[in-house]
Amino acid sequence: ILAQVLFVCRTCLCSVPRFLLHGPDQMSPRWVAGLKWGPEDRRPPQFVWRLNRDEAWLMHGTGRLDRLIADAPKGVHFQLVDMVKNSEVNGQPCLIITSKTQVGIEKAKEMVNTLLRKEIGLGVYIHAHDVFTLRQSGCKLLAELEKKSACRLVVEDAPRVTVDTIYRSDRQHNVRLLGTQEQQGRALELLAETCQYPVRAEETLISVVHASRAASLRAFDQVARGHNIDLSPDCLVAKRKEELDVLPIIDHCVVAGLGALPMFKQGSFGSFRVRKVCTKRGVRGGMRIGISTVPVELPLPDTLLKRPELCWVLGNGLVRGPDGAVCSLPIARFDVVPEGTVLGVMVTAKGALMVFAQLVGETGWHCLVNWEAEIPTPESCYLLLELAGRLQEAELLLPGKTTSVPQTFGRPVDYPPKLAAEAAAEEEKKQRKEEG
Repeated sequence: ILAQVLFVCRTCLCSVPRFLLHGPDQMSPRWVAGLKWGPEDRRPPQFVWRLNRDEAWLMHGTGRLDRLIADAPKGVHFQLVDMVKNSEVNGQPCLIITSKTQVGIEKAKEMVNTLLRKEIGLGVYIHAHDVFTLRQSGCKLLAELEKKSACRLVVEDAPRVTVDTIYRSDRQHNVRLLGTQEQQGRALELLAETCQYPVRAEETLISVVHASRAASLRAFDQVARGHNIDLSPDCLVAKRKEELDVLPIIDHCVVAGLGALPMFKQGSFGSFRVRKVCTKRGVRGGMRIGISTVPVELPLPDTLLKRPELCWVLGNGLVRGPDGAVCSLPIARFDVVPEGTVLGVMVTAKGALMVFAQLVGETGWHCLVNWEAEIPTPESCYLLLELAGRLQEAELLLPGKTTSVPQTFGRPVDYPPKLAAEAAAEEEKKQRKEEG
């Protein structure tokens, strides 16, 4: 009899609506595509991304779907369905994106688009022997690099020679890097450490005309940069990540110019504008400027005080030459310049390295540092910047955007100390002669 009474009570309770038992405010919430949704909320925004079999397969590999879920904005949910019995998708695999807002849907679509579209990825050339190394043992090394960098790596073989492409010299094996700029930077560093041969930027056509003349500076290099540097779409603005300002040590903020400094009558000259300066207290480190006589190779150093070897570096009160010796030069500090200032770098015909400043609203140049560096090839100099101090964002100014090239220098030698002392003595002697 007791069992029959319990069965009747349970049947009656199950037939009663939940809001009559718990009240409208205590009703348990719904879950739509993994998102908590209240009983009175409208249907959440969704987007169905149709996939082919290959795309569905690669979404399962190397934790790519897990990375999408981890990097997605808050409130965004991904659901990969391999087989859908729906007339809209004809049984094709699909990726269902659900979010609380339409903005989240658009950001998630950008993430998926970056992961799937090879044509928008950053391409670099690698040697055929390195391709063989990456593909050994079922591409385990390639999968390990992708897991560490969180960037999808696609290795493409060199195209076959045809009648239409026999004259071209760009038939190279390349790797496509599909991810954010930070992920691409980490992948480039790992590739450069793994590959036996140099990793080079992809070019549409390698020309042999005027092979002895380097191309002129035209942008920041997408490949030769640290993973803490983001570039604008036109690669003319380099920006350090703001979250690094609170760290005691700021590194991996080196970026190289793409091409050699343009040559003028006075020497090689290039300039950049200070777009943003960090005003927070406690920021350590400093901005450094480097000049190399050869194009830099990957991986880039975490700071210019170590490498490249054939490089002259100054900044944060220090200078370093190709011999590797770091010496003090207190006047070589560039983090104190205000926003909007244009800094110019010149290698004179005699090999001296000079840094100029042009303040906002002025047309003249002020020489900040004069270093008798004795650079052997003033006509072939490559610019490097390290944004590891208060200078947070720099805009490269191409020839024609600057007001002018400094015509006169008007500053004695600051370094080396021996030449600086001789220049100071000569200047004092000149003043005495004028007074007398």
